[in-house]
Amino acid sequence: MLDRAPRRNWLMEQVEPQVRRRFSEATRTVTLTKGQVLLHPGDEVASVYFPEGALIGLASSTPAGDAVQTALIGWDGALGVFEACGTRRSLCLAEVLVQGVALAMAADDYRAMFEASEALRVAVHKHVELLLAESRQDVACNALHTVEARLSRWVLEALERSQDGRVLPVTQEALAQMLGVQRTTITAAMAGLQARGVLRTTRGAVQVLDAKALERDACCCRETIQAAKREIYTADDQVCDS
Repeated sequence: MLDRAPRRNWLMEQVEPQVRRRFSEATRTVTLTKGQVLLHPGDEVASVYFPEGALIGLASSTPAGDAVQTALIGWDGALGVFEACGTRRSLCLAEVLVQGVALAMAADDYRAMFEASEALRVAVHKHVELLLAESRQDVACNALHTVEARLSRWVLEALERSQDGRVLPVTQEALAQMLGVQRTTITAAMAGLQARGVLRTTRGAVQVLDAKALERDACCCRETIQAAKREIYTADDQVCDS
């Protein structure tokens, strides 16, 4: 079932109230615009973004300039939460796919909040673990499943991470980049879903007409990831000692 209710950022909501109050002045609300590049490969991570409506795509590229989307960051995650405490450099391109609101914090302030909040450290650990699980599953998915099944799964997951549970304002070119296929391949897959009344495509957007049918069309990786999410987010709240 697609969730159409507005969502506050899950990671930020895990921070203890007293820690959140302490860092409230360091947190600002920003509007991220579609197509805005937040990080290039090699950039210093100067700010951390906690989406509350915006959807951010992470992409990896080749020396020839080809790029493929590798992850989605929405209300259930954040951009820069682990890089800011590690290399402090981005290894991928981070671009806004869906315009919306996010909470932003300077990296120095984020690191201080990370040190002050055990709950945030646990939540970030879970977020990173889920991203790893998703990336591993994507390897199998890309090799074994049809473009139409993969497209159905991606649309569902993108909608769940943004504010609108029915309309995804992305182009077919963006969809092709996410799935690592030619645009003509996406056009054919979209035509099949549209002919069966599952989706409707408009200029620069995809509208879900039948969410249950879209769930049925999605590949089995959809349930695998959902099961991983349930396992990770219901696990005991603990992190390894440093």
